[in-house]
Amino acid sequence: MEDAFTPIVLMRHRRPLRGVLIDRQPWVCAREFARLLGHRHPERICRLMDADQVRMVYFQLASGQVEAVEVLSESGMYRALWRFSHPENRHLRRWLSHVALPALRDSEAGAAHGPSRCLMAWDNQQVNLLEWQGELWIALGELPRFYGQAHATPRKPRSWWARWWRGRFRAGAAR
Repeated sequence: MEDAFTPIVLMRHRRPLRGVLIDRQPWVCAREFARLLGHRHPERICRLMDADQVRMVYFQLASGQVEAVEVLSESGMYRALWRFSHPENRHLRRWLSHVALPALRDSEAGAAHGPSRCLMAWDNQQVNLLEWQGELWIALGELPRFYGQAHATPRKPRSWWARWWRGRFRAGAAR
């Protein structure tokens, strides 16, 4: 089928979110987005959308098969975030705005157009990178996640009284 799209798979908390660019606009799988929202009935999320916020497209799978999928536009995603308010949705919105949607937009941009965003799997999480002039760059804000929490926060030395108190019990145990 020639009008099938090859989706880009984005991961958030080990859950996939497939997305495509249609006419230079990001669209994501409605069912997978509803699961990220924690919606009890992911098949119903398209009912509250306007006609221009949801559409049916075909995704080309890696096996060569074609799957019919309902997709949400960017405005449909933000409408669903607003409709199903939950404290976690603030983090999901930030992830959409700063990682997922820019990665979808940059997936179609060629190397001649300039820098593009890409995602790298590292230590069971995804790190947001910038590919530019054949090199990968990492944002300063991503460094603590990249190196892990052990490297990000150095251990604070104990005070003199804590060392004395602990040593006192060790000396008492030896008697």
